[in-house]
Amino acid sequence: MLREDLQPLILPELGLTDILVRTSLWLVPRGSFVREGDRVVEVLAGEVTFDVVSPASGVLCEQHTEEDDIVSEGQILGHIRVGA
Repeated sequence: MLREDLQPLILPELGLTDILVRTSLWLVPRGSFVREGDRVVEVLAGEVTFDVVSPASGVLCEQHTEEDDIVSEGQILGHIRVGA
């Protein structure tokens, strides 16, 4: 069931092929307030890092990956509770 107050934090398309992408570091701890556009999690592709930014202002209420987890484009990494 989709909850309207939760915005998914999604790994965007990076345009990479044949390179494993891993969660590198959560820049914001769960339970912290973030603003739309804030850097929330860093992912590592080969030797290159990418920041995933918050899609909305609210509280980072869920983290679905941990450090070194392999992730893929379009995967939900966590959720932001809007209006919290």
